[in-house]
Amino acid sequence: MPRHLFFFSLRPIIPVVFALFVTACAGPQTSEENAPAEVGRAATSLLARADIHVQAGQWEQAAALLERALRIEPRNAWLWHHLATLRFRQGRYAQAVSLANKSSSLVPGNTALQEKNRRLIEEARQAAERG
Repeated sequence: MPRHLFFFSLRPIIPVVFALFVTACAGPQTSEENAPAEVGRAATSLLARADIHVQAGQWEQAAALLERALRIEPRNAWLWHHLATLRFRQGRYAQAVSLANKSSSLVPGNTALQEKNRRLIEEARQAAERG
C-alpha cells in the first residue's frame, strides 16, 4: 500500500487513539475508577469532536455533541462531568452544579471523579455568588 494511502486509512481511528492517550495520561486508576470511564466508539468520537469545538470556543456545538453522547451512554459519569465543565465555562453555574451532582451520583466509588466534581461544584457556587 502506498504510504500516503496508509495514513488516510488511519484517519477513522484517530479519535479512539486520542481518547486512549488521554486516559493513559490520567495516571493509574483502580478498576472501579476505570469502569465508568469506558466510552464506546460512537461516544468517543463525539467527545473528541466536542473537544475540538471547545478549543475553538464553539460552546453550543460542543454541548450538542456531549448531549448526543449522553443519549448514547446516559450512565457515563465522565460525559456528565465534561458537560458540567462546559456549562461552567459558559457561566451557567446552576446547570454546572446539577450536572456535576449527576456525574457524582453515577460513580460513588470513584474518588478522583468525585473530587473533580466537588471542586467544580464549589467553584460554580462561588462564581454564582459573585454574580
